[in-house]
Amino acid sequence: MGIPDALHRLVHDPAGPELIAIRVRNDEPLDSSHDSMPRGALFLLTEGLVAVQTDRGRVIAGPRSIGWMPPGQAHTVQSFGPTAGVGVFLAERHCAALPPHPAQFEASALASLLMQRMLDWLPEAPLEPPQRRLLQVLLDELGQAGTQSLHLPWPKDERLLSVARALLANPASGRRLEQWARFADISARTLSRKFVEETGMSFGQWRQWARLTQALEWLATGQAVKHVALSLGYDSVSAFIKAFRLALGTTPSAYFGAGRRSAVTRDADPESDLSPTHLAGEFDAL
Repeated sequence: MGIPDALHRLVHDPAGPELIAIRVRNDEPLDSSHDSMPRGALFLLTEGLVAVQTDRGRVIAGPRSIGWMPPGQAHTVQSFGPTAGVGVFLAERHCAALPPHPAQFEASALASLLMQRMLDWLPEAPLEPPQRRLLQVLLDELGQAGTQSLHLPWPKDERLLSVARALLANPASGRRLEQWARFADISARTLSRKFVEETGMSFGQWRQWARLTQALEWLATGQAVKHVALSLGYDSVSAFIKAFRLALGTTPSAYFGAGRRSAVTRDADPESDLSPTHLAGEFDAL
């Protein structure tokens, strides 16, 4: 994402520095950049929206979040609207404490300050003891933060995958579970059971998350909330805002603005639980 050629080569050199920290800004969206690195990557996003796709699924990183990509993981990166942030690239030996799969963390004040502090470190110089201690503090902070759930996992069964692709191509589709089962030439009961087995979500939950991730991508490019709501098939703007707030703990307009609530506030709000199970009663009937 906007990395100069010299730094790009350094980042992709497995024998290179222990840690490389860079500031990144892209005024134009990045479309489907394919990559795989020998080192892990942490990215503190301060502006915009980034979608990372792997063979496991699609992870959305929004403002004031920290995305994580483990070493050697093939992925595709796509950004929406202008983006800015800080990238920290770690040698593989420093990655054991982080998840073995792509993840997204809440960007706490401490983690954000530590990543920005690392911008002052010279990549060609070995890490000094105080720097190693600060790196360990960052890893500990991320370990305590826990991962966020803006993740849309792919089903493995080709019949289910055909349904998932069709839903992503037309998130406003009004087809119900039984109609999608006929589309995939599978029984409704089997479709429902296998979606839970392969994605950890019910069919209704998966479809709702697909709509919400599409909503985030459109909102990040400046589309109006009303246009997004109607384009996704919601009966009204208020219904869309309710679903958005239930899933993400804030309103669509506040998500990308300074008015987004802190993690502490969201933790105190029972409606802001991000776990898919919290959405079950609301969306299983879809």
